[in-house]
Amino acid sequence: METMATRGNKVKVFKSLKETRKAEVAKIIGEIPEWATGQILRSCPAKWDYPKFRLNHVHDGYLMITKFEVVGGKTGSVAFTSKFLQSEAFKKAEAEQKPIISEFYTRTAGSDAKSALGKIVSSMIPKPTDNCQYICTSDICRNPIVTNHAGFMFEVDPKTLHTVSRYDSAAKDNLYALSSHPLTDPETGETNNVGLDMIPTTKWKVVKYPPKLKSSSLQESLKKGKIIGSHPCRYKVEAPYLHSFGMSKNFVLWIDEPCHFNSAQAIKLVFKGFCQREVMDWYPKRKNQFYIFDKNTHKVVKTEIFSKDPFFFLHILNCYEENNHLIVDLFSMRNIQFMDIQLVTKLRTGNVLKDPDCPRLLRYVIPLNTIEDQIGKFPENKNLVKLNSTGKAVRIGDKIILEPEVISDLKMDFPTWNERFYGKQLRFFWATGAFCASRHQNKIIKFDLHTRKYIIWDAGGHQYVGEPTFIGKPNSALEDDGLIVVTVVNYTETDEKDFVVWLDSKNLKEVGRAYFDCEIPIGIHSVWLSK
Repeated sequence: METMATRGNKVKVFKSLKETRKAEVAKIIGEIPEWATGQILRSCPAKWDYPKFRLNHVHDGYLMITKFEVVGGKTGSVAFTSKFLQSEAFKKAEAEQKPIISEFYTRTAGSDAKSALGKIVSSMIPKPTDNCQYICTSDICRNPIVTNHAGFMFEVDPKTLHTVSRYDSAAKDNLYALSSHPLTDPETGETNNVGLDMIPTTKWKVVKYPPKLKSSSLQESLKKGKIIGSHPCRYKVEAPYLHSFGMSKNFVLWIDEPCHFNSAQAIKLVFKGFCQREVMDWYPKRKNQFYIFDKNTHKVVKTEIFSKDPFFFLHILNCYEENNHLIVDLFSMRNIQFMDIQLVTKLRTGNVLKDPDCPRLLRYVIPLNTIEDQIGKFPENKNLVKLNSTGKAVRIGDKIILEPEVISDLKMDFPTWNERFYGKQLRFFWATGAFCASRHQNKIIKFDLHTRKYIIWDAGGHQYVGEPTFIGKPNSALEDDGLIVVTVVNYTETDEKDFVVWLDSKNLKEVGRAYFDCEIPIGIHSVWLSK
């Protein structure tokens, strides 16, 4: 394995941290505009260790919400605070000093309060964890929410970071999995999400929420959500892995990856107990299946659409329509090795992914006329894409087989963009070099999708840059007019401080930074709340 650790230095990230309840206020060196006043909230796994137990995976770490309260102007400052999300999983682990509810890569350690039979039952039938990893949209309700793949949602008060409420989508909506990235239509204000119902068989579900009411709580808002579509999964007793989906003006698109939770394997392990990863398998022969949901008819198109080669992904960058084609840009990996490399023991020694296994940006192009019922009228074994793209869509029998266009071989992920332009043809996005041993692992990349050119901002070889956050300049019509905000964490134990940096989003030139004495955890996702 390659290593991010500098020789002789100890890796300091991915260690358990304590809350910072009393705000540490730092002066901004440089000057950021007054319109950049607001809050940056981040979701950060930040506790893995107890006296006799350790959680195994990055995503197993109990979630800490961190906040940077930013004041722009000539005397600009930023205040840092953090607080653990009060999930049931976290509270039970704190009470008994060990994981009581199974996490993604960690089995339950068992509750001392349970009877012998109760311990066996909890080990055999793992209760889904409500420990969350992803902070996301504030468009569903009055406050930001944090979610996990099991459909749990929490509303968080951005002023105090207190956990306002908890919502269990499985218990209340029969949704046992949900995408962690709900998408809001910039024109209508409606928010859509995609989830899974697993009883009696697995089915895809599309949910729509009305435009946000500023006074609505999470509970009130979710009651107004409606299931507007349902479609059987291709394997009735296996649940596909789901993290994100795409949405254009007229369509919702999701992809069934060849990564499924194996119910047969779960039955074999039932007497031993298991965690999610132990029953999650990679089936490369199954390929990826693309589902297109028509927002007007509320139906999934009948034509079956598959990738020629299997791939794994977390994030869809964009989904839009152009000249009767549906275009999907996503960050693709060859397999699910990304999951296993994130074991805490590996990352604490500096082991990260090798370059070939890191995400790269691919484009899939689907001719919309091929999704009609009469697919047989199109010629076989010929590329049906009519756009200026090297992406291919070929009819083979009654199916469409897709080959992607490689937009870039740069190893990058965790993109951000100007949300006002989502669902249209984006020109710019900003991303980090991904948590990989590539030459862009410590950098922020601004990528031009029209020219395929890019510029970079380099943090330094021993530093890790978090997900970039885009702050658009008010009333600007330009897609790349604003600031990029990045949290930079020293990967190894050095005398240098962690810091936040503001970059001009057009040229990535630094306009301000603020250093902190306290340690800042590595974050997974972030949101910006303008004052």
